[in-house]
Amino acid sequence: MSSVAVNPAAFVRPSADQLRARIEASLGEQLSSSLLLGERAAPLTVPFGIAVLDELIGGLPRGALTEIAGQASSGRTGVMLAALAAATRREEACALVDASDSFDPASAASAGVDLERLLWVRCNSTHPQKRRGFSQPGASRDGFAFSGASELEQVLKVTDLLLQAGGFGMVVLDMGDLPAQSVRRVPLTSWFRFRRAVEPTATVLLLVEQEPGAKTCASLVLRMRSESLCASEAEQPSSSARLTAEGQPSIPKKPSVSHAALLRGMRFRAEIERSWAQRKPPQSAGARIELRTAI
Repeated sequence: MSSVAVNPAAFVRPSADQLRARIEASLGEQLSSSLLLGERAAPLTVPFGIAVLDELIGGLPRGALTEIAGQASSGRTGVMLAALAAATRREEACALVDASDSFDPASAASAGVDLERLLWVRCNSTHPQKRRGFSQPGASRDGFAFSGASELEQVLKVTDLLLQAGGFGMVVLDMGDLPAQSVRRVPLTSWFRFRRAVEPTATVLLLVEQEPGAKTCASLVLRMRSESLCASEAEQPSSSARLTAEGQPSIPKKPSVSHAALLRGMRFRAEIERSWAQRKPPQSAGARIELRTAI
């Protein structure tokens, strides 16, 4: 009886890469290049405007959707203004879709934003007293006012128009003051349409929200949290004796508030919840940010 030699390697299950190589080799030119699985190249990035975040993340991805999530006073607005300031310093035209009419041009200018390069779209129609000099929504057929449309519908429609128009280095959609449950009701198809609109461009699409809502359509999700206040003691009057007009030494006055302190800024923590480089980064991947008040 003759024995047959068996090669144990023939029963080893090939890996996914080996199977892929065999399929591509067997099909050859019959396989369209559009069906080949290629490694997705890392997107081009631009600086955040905050050195700590640039070191942690590598910058804001162009042609992608980025989310900055956080509650009120979490530093989300400060990061947004820093990103806008960095973009305008690069002489890029930027657009801000202000869903709740909360943007303060004076604070933005103090943060370094060039207002001459910023298109500010105000979508909230619930505060007419804040709109002096601006036409009321629905009063005209021109512009970005849509009669009968809800506030969130206006925001999405304006953002879609801006992305389709092109020419902006950064488009910011500020929905930080909208209820989180309202943002969660935005259909995933809307975020997917926004992502597909910016993919072939060099535009940075930045969403500011309380909770992340774009899900897998976002290439970068940054969670902001407040940590502490930065304060310094108020300057105390000099204790050295001074002479009055009559030549008598004067007694220095005590401060009206002995425990007074000056607010110098706030400390925040930024954590990566999603990144184009790593879909599930560790929860400890974060950095502390300190934003100073304008003096």
